[in-house]
Amino acid sequence: MPHLVFEGEMDLERIAGEIQCAVHRWGTAVLKTENVWRRSDGRALLVEGVVVEHSRAVHPVAMVATAHGTTGVRLWRQVEVERTPAVQRWLAVIAAELSWLGGGPLKTTNVGEEILAGLSLRPPGKETK
Repeated sequence: MPHLVFEGEMDLERIAGEIQCAVHRWGTAVLKTENVWRRSDGRALLVEGVVVEHSRAVHPVAMVATAHGTTGVRLWRQVEVERTPAVQRWLAVIAAELSWLGGGPLKTTNVGEEILAGLSLRPPGKETK
């Protein structure tokens, strides 16, 4: 399951109102964040998206949740979706936005560097120059 985990627990109640519902292009793919829902206890968000590749749309849902001093972004297991590079990029775009909204350093990820390229994130263990 693709995931990105930040150090520190973010204020998801605040972030729920600040995540942008926006469209991004990545190569031939179109990535769109459509909606954000906050869990009643404020410790998790669901982010709904549409990813179009080769004239075919898939509808991923990301879960952003805090636990044990971290904030994680991953695909929600309740919705079956192909984990294509474009879907992983959509997940990384959400993580980059969380970073811009005050997220801590990226602690761990299994998303490849080629998918993260050009975003304001860096894989764990990579030093900035």
